[in-house]
Amino acid sequence: MSKRIHNFCAGPCTLPLSVLENAQKELLDFQNSGMSLMEISHRSKIFEPLHEETLALACEILAVPDDFQCLLLPGGASQQFVMTAINLLEDGKTAAFIDSGHWAQKAQSEAARIGETEIAWSGKDKNYRELPTSNDIKISDRARYLHITSNETIGGIQFPKYPEARVPLVIDASSDFYTRPIPWDACDIVYGGAQKNLAPAGIAVVFVRKTLLQDKKTAPKFLLYKTHADSNSLYNTPPTWQIYILNGVLKWMKSLGGVPYFQKFAAEKSQKLYEFIDKSDFYRNEIPSAFRSKTNVVFLTPNAELDTKFWQEAEKEGLSGLKGHRVVGGLRASIYNAMQMESVDALIKFMEKFAQENKA
Repeated sequence: MSKRIHNFCAGPCTLPLSVLENAQKELLDFQNSGMSLMEISHRSKIFEPLHEETLALACEILAVPDDFQCLLLPGGASQQFVMTAINLLEDGKTAAFIDSGHWAQKAQSEAARIGETEIAWSGKDKNYRELPTSNDIKISDRARYLHITSNETIGGIQFPKYPEARVPLVIDASSDFYTRPIPWDACDIVYGGAQKNLAPAGIAVVFVRKTLLQDKKTAPKFLLYKTHADSNSLYNTPPTWQIYILNGVLKWMKSLGGVPYFQKFAAEKSQKLYEFIDKSDFYRNEIPSAFRSKTNVVFLTPNAELDTKFWQEAEKEGLSGLKGHRVVGGLRASIYNAMQMESVDALIKFMEKFAQENKA
């Protein structure tokens, strides 16, 4: 195997090496079937146990209550922007949104294609560097639910505590999924694209309160959660390879202690990097400490030209994916669950060297 680099990409994510190595071994022959898992029927007796185990592990590790249905759906979070609205919005009701940045805006704009939406709070005036307290959130009497993006991958901000509201929460947890507990009693739907913390791109893990699994005659059948729940997430041919890798990642997470372990690890990794940035006279992070993401650390050098030089030289040193999103520029280190501390240490070492060589 060629040398593996330090992959700080915001998605697809770094995956556990042990999971990848096992997948490599089984790529051509899954469980002595003579076929790759990518060739096996999703209706076969070989795949069904893997599928059932994955659904069970997804619930177990995140302590999901029995009154929620786990769904493994093709696509990603962007498809859930639409599905949540289709399944929850009713005549005369609105979908309330916390406008916390790029992904919250996309979720709201997609829901607005389905029905009426309202902004319960916006961080625009603060340049999307802060998040509201529960008292800051204003919801009309017609609101059916409050949608939040728990962690803005691009902006590098994260709710330190999930807000309280008089309506159920719908949480897009894509980029901090399985790094913190979920307040299930307050939620109707929790979802996330798997490509940040859990699996390759192409699948979303969705938890829906079972009382919401209802038919809507005017909605496309494929976009109803009930359709997929009734078929145990096998209504259409599922992305079997993604489910297979998800299974391996969930087992790996469980072996290390599950969400409590990764919550602590995320805090340790991000704190180490933030402490270095804060002590530096070359780098800066403009997010107030209370709202800094523990999975997507954004930072800047003294100017945009040096930002570009930084990520270009980092690539040559085996530190990949540090270029900030095109919407905001700058730099970003995504340190998801499978990112080891040695990668954070390697980044800090490079940052020290780069600063010494490029100070005015």
